[in-house]
Amino acid sequence: MLLRASGERDHTDYDLAAVTQNSGDTGVPHGDWLRKLVEAAIAGEWGALGDIRRDAAMAMGEQAAVDALTVAAAFNGITRVADATGIPLDTSTAESTVELRASIGIDDYAYAAKTERYG
Repeated sequence: MLLRASGERDHTDYDLAAVTQNSGDTGVPHGDWLRKLVEAAIAGEWGALGDIRRDAAMAMGEQAAVDALTVAAAFNGITRVADATGIPLDTSTAESTVELRASIGIDDYAYAAKTERYG
């Protein structure tokens, strides 16, 4: 949501479908490095992550690489807490993201069917 909104504000066209399709250029600076970092972290590929983090830090800066992994970890944790406690997706978010979720394929993930929604 925020990336889409900031793209509209900055007149930048981000291809959010490239994230779920795991291909193409999202339009986000250092998008390939961000994808590699997050995929390795989420998959628990700890041996590869060190090398990817080092290379990403050289390309995008040490702090940016650390920030990317911090955000990935935070979102992963927030999602787990929400799932474990049964927090449903609020109506406003569900309604405002219908088109986005359909266009980038989020609703195609098996876990999407388990997501409860208010309303």
